[in-house]
Amino acid sequence: MRKLFGSAFTGFIVASLMSANAQVVINEFQYDDSGVDNREFFELYNAGSTAVDISGWVLESGDSTTNPDNNPDYMIPGGTVLQPGQFYVIGSPLVPNVNFVVIHPNTGLSQDLWENDQEWTALKDSTGNVIDAIAYETNKINPIPAEILPQIGTGIWGNYTSIDGDSAGTDTTNQSISRYIDGRDTNNNGRDFGLMPRTPGFSNMVAPPVFPVTENFDAQFEGETINNWTGAFRNPRVIDPIFLSIFNPNALSSPSPQGGNALIGWDWAGGGNQAGTNYIFNGKGGYELYVYVDANLRSGTETESWAVGIMGSSESFYNTPYIGTVPNACGITGVAWVYFRSATQGYIRLVDAKDGGDSRDSSPYWATLGEIQLSSISSGWYRLRLEVDGNKVKGTFGGTYGSLGDGMQFCGTTESNLGTMYMGYRELIVDNSTTRPITVDNVKTFLPVTGDANGDGCVNDEDLLTVLFNFGGDGCNPDLNGDGVVNDEDLLLVLFNFGNGC
Repeated sequence: MRKLFGSAFTGFIVASLMSANAQVVINEFQYDDSGVDNREFFELYNAGSTAVDISGWVLESGDSTTNPDNNPDYMIPGGTVLQPGQFYVIGSPLVPNVNFVVIHPNTGLSQDLWENDQEWTALKDSTGNVIDAIAYETNKINPIPAEILPQIGTGIWGNYTSIDGDSAGTDTTNQSISRYIDGRDTNNNGRDFGLMPRTPGFSNMVAPPVFPVTENFDAQFEGETINNWTGAFRNPRVIDPIFLSIFNPNALSSPSPQGGNALIGWDWAGGGNQAGTNYIFNGKGGYELYVYVDANLRSGTETESWAVGIMGSSESFYNTPYIGTVPNACGITGVAWVYFRSATQGYIRLVDAKDGGDSRDSSPYWATLGEIQLSSISSGWYRLRLEVDGNKVKGTFGGTYGSLGDGMQFCGTTESNLGTMYMGYRELIVDNSTTRPITVDNVKTFLPVTGDANGDGCVNDEDLLTVLFNFGGDGCNPDLNGDGVVNDEDLLLVLFNFGNGC
């Protein structure tokens, strides 16, 4: 691109190059896998409308306080021009669509190219300017160089690995850490990235289905995976919940209210697991489902937790939230219902995990929007509903499936409005046969109708009346913007969206 302009346009050249540089981002990466770490890569993407010469640009990595750049750096060869909308993959020769195969300078091998734990990586141009940067496992990272802090926000919290396939070949999950939208960069890693199917050299985005979508799993057989979902260690599996199987560690005493099969999201080898939709929700999204809740506490030091969230993601292991004496490694983002039980406490919380961070109650990162103590309920199936519409969060626990008039309702606001629907599960239990992994049925995903104050899917006179009759109050449904009071702003949302969904 430098050859396209004459010297008379020096000022214009500088301005154009600065703008062009800013349009190139780190779009997807994988820093650890289940084998010998020979499938690691970083993908760059030109999100702009002009070509960018990235010759001599460097991926620079480090994690040490005393020697910030203490890990391998990789320089892009000369003559490399990234066209608008083009991807450029740097990594191992086993990575599909790799453009630049790199060798670890110390080992001479195309493996272990990036560290498997806390690390930051900056993309720098040929003059050393920071163009983009990411940092992962920031729950335990050393101080990050000041020059890249403006690019990462909270970084990417928690622990990640990508599974190339188990010994039986049943779960080739192949997830990577990807931008939800190619090139979208808010300079906050935790808001821009999440776990998605690995797509080096291609777009991260998958067209969503036509909403609403309801799946009851009754037409599928035991152990079958389902479309549109990918797991970290195991893909979610269809089970008959009242029967014991390799996929279901203990038989439940009753089927879900819908009956028939259900869906379970766990790794039967033990430990944690994550699963998320292959498509994203942008600006608004919601789900409704039945979930089985074991209301009994554990014993000794055992803990068990699950989450069902939206507008975010989870780290691969879904590390147990709320525990420990150091910053907690649970890496969920967005808004989620979170279940936790130990020997001393048990609850289900509606949380805004925001862009990630320490979940412990002493931490300022997560915000609790509502809580149900396990001591106040009995074990069994319950309806969970959660929706995000712009900044408004509305969650319902219990009550009648499809109804907004009953159940425990909690409302609030969030800045998270982009991401997947996801499930996470983690147990720290000696005997897996006593676990109750996340088990759901009748899963419906949908797009909320803005201005729908009574929940019938149509913005009309009834919604105007609902807002007017609750004016000055704090009703969860008529408080359409989630600011805690029903007022003129809610009335305007009805008027500006009148007729939607009808």
